Amino acid sequence: MATSSASAHRKRAVGIVRVSQTSGREGDRFVSPTEQRERIEQTCTRDGLELIAVHEELDVSGGKALSERRGLGAAVASIEAGSADVVAAAYFDRLFRSLSTQAEVVERVERAGGQVITVDVGRVTNGSAGQWLSGTMMGAVSEYQRRSMRERSANGQAKAVARGATPWARVPLGYVREVGVLSPDPETVPIVQQAFAMRAEGAPLTQIRAMLKSHGIERSPRGVQVMLASRVYLGEVHFGDLANLHAHEPIIELELWERVQRRKIPRGRKAPSNFLLARLGVLRCGSCGGRMSAMKMPRDYRIYRCGSTSDCEHHVTITSDIAEEVVTSAVRSALADAEGRASMADNAQEAVRRLDGAQASLDAALRSFAAAGLGNESVAIERLAELRQARDEAQGRLDQLGPHAARTVNAAADWDTLSLDGRRELIRATVESATVAPRGSDGPTGATRITVRLVGE
Repeated sequence: MATSSASAHRKRAVGIVRVSQTSGREGDRFVSPTEQRERIEQTCTRDGLELIAVHEELDVSGGKALSERRGLGAAVASIEAGSADVVAAAYFDRLFRSLSTQAEVVERVERAGGQVITVDVGRVTNGSAGQWLSGTMMGAVSEYQRRSMRERSANGQAKAVARGATPWARVPLGYVREVGVLSPDPETVPIVQQAFAMRAEGAPLTQIRAMLKSHGIERSPRGVQVMLASRVYLGEVHFGDLANLHAHEPIIELELWERVQRRKIPRGRKAPSNFLLARLGVLRCGSCGGRMSAMKMPRDYRIYRCGSTSDCEHHVTITSDIAEEVVTSAVRSALADAEGRASMADNAQEAVRRLDGAQASLDAALRSFAAAGLGNESVAIERLAELRQARDEAQGRLDQLGPHAARTVNAAADWDTLSLDGRRELIRATVESATVAPRGSDGPTGATRITVRLVGE
């Protein structure tokens, strides 16, 4: 009975094993998950703790917030739920590399009556002023080491990109690496150029993969997509916010690369929807500007809702009946001209003109910055980003109009007899956007929440 009672009061421990990067790591500074687990197990046996679980955090930075540390977060939750008593780790810097995370963990664990221990340091606690100071100083040193390594790494990456070197390990097809810098590979350059030419002429990815395979090059569909979208073939190196627009010799002409980007890559057929505005991209959230998606609620209650996955403040919603009626009325009213007719070809031609203008502006800026040697200047990078966004928006507008942009419709007479797809085509050609304002106690309500902007306005 005495043994049973003692067992019932053994403290239960949850172990944390963390490695910030598992691949390519070796040497004295790399502490393997196996070694960390063994040290935790030995300490628990020595101190009479019952190790009930070990959470592995592989490829996880110790500087992350607790909300991003799934293993550590689960351990703290176990303490707060009363199913564990101790959070244990082999080394202090395997458990904490962030003072704020350390403070949150220790505070929550001790508030719940638990303990935090590491094999190399012992208990980490805020129990007294001296213990708090000791733990905070150790945490500050651990975070300083992480920040210092990150700064050195960032400086090294910036220097590498500035001299044209590629910070990543894999060498793109068509190049070889010499002293860190890419040089064209005479054997594979023609293969890459053929792949781009095929795609520019409309060849499907399966055909391009087959061509590559005939040369002994295996690529997945995703691998081909990545290759055809890479700016490295223009002679550029991009790494995070770093960019060198003249890092090495290009092997693909800009005009060909741009033609390839304008080829839409099919993403599979979506199931049809009987929502009039579904997937048209015209209905926009007035809070964040994101596209609104069609949703069917219980009892067949149909709405459109902001589909943004970012931090949208309101995630605007509106009933489908109101949204569809407002957009329909705007379209019919806009097309009720003297003859009662509207040609989508006019809007398609305007979309083509916009795209050509945006592309010309981008090409001119690229040539200008190249001549002036401003490839790495922040102003040049920001301006090019703006021009590329304008070009992509113009291309998106042209894609939105679809393949039937030359169709002519009599809006007054034909609308009621048009199919669902026919009405959608007309909306695509006529409506630039329909923005739905958030619902507020002193703001617009119902149909007045929607502001319709027509093409060309």
